[in-house]
Amino acid sequence: MSAHDDTVTRPFRRLRLTLPWRGWLCREEGFGLIEVLVAAVVLTVGILGLIGAFDGARKLTLLSERRTSIAHRAQQEIERLQAVPYAELAAAPSLPQHSSETSNPDYYVNGTKYQWDPANSATEELVPAVATECGSTPVEGCGAVSASRTAWTDGHLSGYVYDFVTWHTDGHCGTLCPGEKNYKRLTVVVTVTVPGATHPVTPVRVSVFIADPNASVSK
Repeated sequence: MSAHDDTVTRPFRRLRLTLPWRGWLCREEGFGLIEVLVAAVVLTVGILGLIGAFDGARKLTLLSERRTSIAHRAQQEIERLQAVPYAELAAAPSLPQHSSETSNPDYYVNGTKYQWDPANSATEELVPAVATECGSTPVEGCGAVSASRTAWTDGHLSGYVYDFVTWHTDGHCGTLCPGEKNYKRLTVVVTVTVPGATHPVTPVRVSVFIADPNASVSK
């Protein structure tokens, strides 16, 4: 080959070695198996976290709905009993019976006494009716407070209502009040029945005092 020929071909040889697309053709592009697996794991963790967040929010909403429903039912029952004549606020046909189940509101009944506050060991005497349950035409001495639980339902929720009436002695009334049994205390406990014991709700407990409207103040 002549010197002239070598001079002519040298630029082409240099061009062939430095063209950018030569490296592109030799380079391997795309995701490998490891990258795909890592991406799948990250995506799965993200989806599970999202599902957990939605499930947690659903549980909170469900608990809130149940709590609101039983609180509303307890308030309704208290208002119903407050409209009953004072003399008829008594348990009938007998006193509530003790239950050995700690989750049952009747667990706090002990003979003729009732522990109206589970957090306080103090008890009060239950008020028994002299006669039977009050009917459409109440008789003297009848009782309007059921000694057994009553069922309630509200849409897709249901449960039981427990009513208790006890004597309360006012220790702060002094000489203006009789020595004991100054008021009647109404205590309403409402429970909700949860299918399969999923997301249980603590019973709602409401307690109020009722004074005898015909009572006179001691001099």
